[in-house]
Formats: sequence, structure tokens, C-alpha cells
Amino acid sequence: MKKSIVFLIKNIANVAILVYNRSEVIIMPYFFLQNYQGIHCSHSQTEVKKDFFEHHCHNVYEINYVLQGDGKCIVEGKEFHLHPKALFLMRPYEYHYVQPKATVPYNRIIINFDEQILPGSLKAHSLLQMGGGNYFSLAESTSPLHSALEALKGVIPLSGNGMKNTPEAEAFLRATIPQILLLLTPEQPKAALGEDSGVAVRIIEYLNRHLNEELFLEEIAKEFFVSKYHLCRVFREQTGGSIFSYFNAKRMALAQQMIAGGEKATIVAEKLGFRDYSTFYRAYRKQTGTSPIRKLSKE
Repeated sequence: MKKSIVFLIKNIANVAILVYNRSEVIIMPYFFLQNYQGIHCSHSQTEVKKDFFEHHCHNVYEINYVLQGDGKCIVEGKEFHLHPKALFLMRPYEYHYVQPKATVPYNRIIINFDEQILPGSLKAHSLLQMGGGNYFSLAESTSPLHSALEALKGVIPLSGNGMKNTPEAEAFLRATIPQILLLLTPEQPKAALGEDSGVAVRIIEYLNRHLNEELFLEEIAKEFFVSKYHLCRVFREQTGGSIFSYFNAKRMALAQQMIAGGEKATIVAEKLGFRDYSTFYRAYRKQTGTSPIRKLSKE
């Protein structure tokens, strides 16, 4: 793995980061450090020299506000234009990565947060639901939303080391995140480049609807009226990985979440459509490196 992505978040018992690195998907469990109540923010700049931004997802929300850069941001197979004043919103377990061009430094503010930090009225916010849109272009520099995002630079200096460890910084973010979500409401999400970036997006949507089933390549190909070879080739070209590496990682991420929530591994295996527990056990251990019987806990 080229690079690990670590978020500092407290009081989330099982936060997994999944790195989708072209040939397979690996679930990396991390137990986050103290003094962060479900929030982390960082301000980083990267001089892009090569493609080292991995496909990944995690079980917290992410806001990526671009200050400088040019290129693409890919979310669940959909390609969006990465540019200054672009805002990307990723929901838990949505695969995403960026492809910034080497001609311009990539400068961004990243906010990761758990829904537990939101007021009750915002937890059902439409933008936090699947299908709520991922890309917003904030062209008006004087808008309240832009002002709220720009204010983050005063709290998070350009260092890449994350939020200042102060109660004031945490209080600021707790107030700012709901404000950003509310101000985003009038902003219409922008369409992906090439209108859904091809058949891979439809395949991903199909896989996500069938996470509780056992799928076979033949039936997926039949669903899309293409050969197995064409199906696999198109998916790999547009996502960088295989269909079943994506599907298995999503199922195991869901399993990990269910087990962390207190469900028995045998029941989880049944709910996710595994033919027997031993098959589920092997798949879970391969993806997570741990036994599903051993509930992840903070160390």
C-alpha cells in the first residue's frame, strides 16, 4: 500500500478505512486518538508528481473543499471536475479518489465527521443520504458558504497535521459543519463528467443494491446485456479494480459495521446472503485481517 490515510476521531468504536488499490481492496481498521469528538479537519497542499491517491472509503462523512488544483475527483465511478472552489461530499462507504494534474499544486481542506456530532434535525438531511449528490461548484466568492469554508483556514493552518488540539477549534468545527450543510442546500449538485461516466456507475449501483446476495459474474453480465469479458474490462478501465474486489469489500465493510453494532457474526453472514458461515468467515478474515467473532474495540 502506497500510503495510509489516518483520521483522528474519538468515540467511534470501529472506524475502517478501505484502500482500493487497483487489484484488491483491503479494510484497514484504525482506532482513533483522544481529544477529537467525531471530527477531524486538515489543510494540506501536495506537489503532484505521480498518481499516489488511492481509491478508498471510510465509515464517516467527508467534505473536500478545493482551494487550488486541477484534475478529477472520482466518486463511486463518477468523474467530477476538480478545481478551485469545488466542494465534494462523500458519504460513508462511498469509494472516492482524486487525480490532480501535476501542473498545479493540490491544496485542499478535508473535514471528516460522524453523524453523531450533528443536531438531530440534520441527521436526516437529504445531502447526507445516498444519491444526494457529490459535487458542488461554489463560483460566488462572496457567498456565506464560501466565507464559512474560508474561515476554516484560520483554524487549520496549512500543514497537513490536522485540527489544532484546542477546545476552541473543536467548538468552531461543531458549529461550522451544520452551517456548511445548511448553506449547501440551495446549491444544486453538479452532474458528473460524461453523464455518469459510463456503464461502471450502473454496475456499482447494481452491486450496492445486492450486497445481501451472492452474485455471479454470469448474472451481472446478463443484467447488462454484455459478455463477462466486456463487463470486467469496462469496469476495470473505469474504476481501476475488479468487480468482485469492489463487491466483496463493500459486503465486508457492511458486515464489520453490523458486528460492531452488536450483531452476531452468524446472523450477519445469513443476512448478507452467504451460503454458509465458513465462506463468510474466510471472506471477512481476508478483507479485515481479523476474526468476525472478535468484536473490534478501542485499544
